[in-house]
Amino acid sequence: MSASHGTVIHHDPPAVVGRRERLGVRLIIVADASFVFAMVFTYFYLRNLNLNQGWLPKDGHTFSISSGWVTTIPLVIAALTHRAFQSNRSISLLPFATFVVLLIGGYLQWKQLASMPFIVEDSGTFEGAYASSWFIIGGANFLHYILGSFVALGIALRNQREKIDPVLKDWRLATASTWFNWIAISGVICAITISII
Repeated sequence: MSASHGTVIHHDPPAVVGRRERLGVRLIIVADASFVFAMVFTYFYLRNLNLNQGWLPKDGHTFSISSGWVTTIPLVIAALTHRAFQSNRSISLLPFATFVVLLIGGYLQWKQLASMPFIVEDSGTFEGAYASSWFIIGGANFLHYILGSFVALGIALRNQREKIDPVLKDWRLATASTWFNWIAISGVICAITISII
């Protein structure tokens, strides 16, 4: 940091820094997408395999079909809120709204994970492959809420600063939009997956 200006000094032009940041986020999305699609594949593989009623035992419990959508809607709203801020920056509270929506969604996801009906009371284990697959998908969704909240808070706080290169700011908003769009798409994919019991 420069003591006299209070800004970060880069040796490369802002567009070059922005492209590097975008590439880094895209690589994270590729890695995350491989994990999400591996979870979806595992879910359907175990569902179709169903050895010895291991997918869902005879007296097993399930969540309702809407349970995945309840925790996906905040991800979609957060992506739309960020998109609205990206197109109209005069509303300076929208990044904070994105952050609050993600906190609410994270709380809803945590509440679902903490109150799962399919844990065997005696042993503390899951009631089958459905329960363990659902838990992994819910945990991944919760991780998206944590990371998305961190990004949203960073954007909200940086937006309050006065001395930011406008080109770099545009790149960062576009890069964050890519991340918010991905976690919304990922949430929809996971919600569709767990809707098929």
